[in-house]
Amino acid sequence: MITTLDDISLKYHNTFGLDVATRQWIEYTELADLPALMTMVKGQRWMAIGEGSNLLFARDYDGALLHSRILTMSMATRQDGFVELTAGSGLLLDDVVDYTARNGFWGLENLALIPGQIGAAAVQNVGAYGAEIKDVIERVKVYDTVAGEFKTFGVDELGYGYRQSMFKLPENRGRYIVVEVTLRLSTTPAPRLDYGGLRQRIGDSVPTPLLLASTVATIRREKLPPVGEVGSAGSFFKNPVVDRSVLSHVEAQSSGVKVPHYELPDGSVKIPAAWLIEQTGWKGKRMGEAAVWHLQPLILVNPEMKAKPSEVLALQEAIQKSVFERFGIQLEREAEIVD
Repeated sequence: MITTLDDISLKYHNTFGLDVATRQWIEYTELADLPALMTMVKGQRWMAIGEGSNLLFARDYDGALLHSRILTMSMATRQDGFVELTAGSGLLLDDVVDYTARNGFWGLENLALIPGQIGAAAVQNVGAYGAEIKDVIERVKVYDTVAGEFKTFGVDELGYGYRQSMFKLPENRGRYIVVEVTLRLSTTPAPRLDYGGLRQRIGDSVPTPLLLASTVATIRREKLPPVGEVGSAGSFFKNPVVDRSVLSHVEAQSSGVKVPHYELPDGSVKIPAAWLIEQTGWKGKRMGEAAVWHLQPLILVNPEMKAKPSEVLALQEAIQKSVFERFGIQLEREAEIVD
């Protein structure tokens, strides 16, 4: 079923809480809706949107926003001991995490409490606490708006990297609409505890998917702004991946402070953007109605839900300028700007 609304505010359709509008809002509930939907928006600007948890609208959207309400879910057991869960793109990722954790399936537990729909998560390759959704994706079903047909891509075809996928390549922007995501999950214990203090939090308890998901959710609530109360798009910047010469430069500029970093298999290192931002004095700072979250400087916030897009963008640019001048590193946005 397709439902259309005209000229509506997006204040409650983007987690940043920016009071912008769209000319048309279209929701769809079935795979079979997609061909008719493409006919409806032919010749006009359009974009598929999830919960708006990784977006920053720079202004009103002069076009149609397409929102999945495909809420199907099915399970299948494989002969190799794994199970496959196929989720409709409109399901909230955290609801899927909760379902799998409560049923004893391993794979998604480290992604607890990440906002947004699972379809968007597969596009973004969301990650947290040492895990990324690509680690458990088996395949993704899409509607190819150019070919006018449904296609299924295996995980090896999706070009996954750090917050990257085939869907985000410039030549593919707007071509594919994710309709289903199939995950490969396990009943064999496989806890990932070597990130973010998880091992210390778990202590002597026997890890289960539910215990680990609950622990991750608790840690996230302690650090992150509550969704719906404080506007944000989650992690606003990517953690920069640099070579060792850049790390040496950062160490030289850090006045004896130990530089946290993570060794990557190719010899490069990842430096937490939050640390770089904090070192340049931005943690908890405010510009107009936009601010840097006082508990996690990787997150830009709309504290009283009064910020204009221009204020958030000005804060972003000021932070990037400070980090570049101090450390020679150009921070890249993780949040997507919709202009």
